[in-house]
Amino acid sequence: MKKLNCPSSCPYLRQAKALEMAQREAEWAQKSSERAEIEQRLTAFALEEAISTFAAEHPDLTDAEAISALQAVQGAVEREVMSGIPHEPNVDGRAKELALRILKNAQTMRQRIGIPHNVLLARVARLLTQRAMLLSQRTRDGQGYLKAVRIDVPPNSLEQLLERLTSSAGR
Repeated sequence: MKKLNCPSSCPYLRQAKALEMAQREAEWAQKSSERAEIEQRLTAFALEEAISTFAAEHPDLTDAEAISALQAVQGAVEREVMSGIPHEPNVDGRAKELALRILKNAQTMRQRIGIPHNVLLARVARLLTQRAMLLSQRTRDGQGYLKAVRIDVPPNSLEQLLERLTSSAGR
């Protein structure tokens, strides 16, 4: 395979990346579907726990900032999958702070329980982005997604979940 120096905006490069990600997701989905579902839910919890905790610290955070952070995480992880080189989230301001917090939660989970791998992380970031966009449209205040996250995932709860998972694995 020959490497070409295409800009990231090249439509052929984008199409090739999308195809490769779809193939990798299909490989992941071929695992035991029950295990894949559990891994996806745990990953979603970790990402949304970062968002919930960050939103508790920044009450004026908007759905748009959370969506930008999730999209930046997805993009950075997809670029890493394709190149093998870690990438910073391509976003500024609080959205970047949030994106880095999300990646930190993913790294913490990876160190403690071995998931998520990058293909799963990119998939979950994409699914949560879609969820956030839908929930954001349901309210006028720009915080429909954040309200749902605060209900579903308590702030500062990742460590507690990881403790429960690792203590039950040791039994």
